[in-house]
Amino acid sequence: MNNVAEFIQIRQGIESLAKEITTLVERKTLPQSKVRLDEATDLLAKLTALADNDVQEVAVGRLTRLLGSLGTKVEALKPKKRVLKKQPVS
Repeated sequence: MNNVAEFIQIRQGIESLAKEITTLVERKTLPQSKVRLDEATDLLAKLTALADNDVQEVAVGRLTRLLGSLGTKVEALKPKKRVLKKQPVS
């Protein structure tokens, strides 16, 4: 039974971090959103190891997709490299 309580606690932690990441992405704050995403990813790895039944597997799949989409949004915040054209040599 302790395993289920730990699973729920970790799942809630990931969901809380996901809300924070969403807010940070809207504010375009890259460093903190990246740190939160890394924390959530580490928690997801622990959660995956704890999953015992179908319901928990569904929760892990949902959170995996959620963190994947948030990861894409965080990557989109990275500044784009400027491409400068070289001036022709006379």
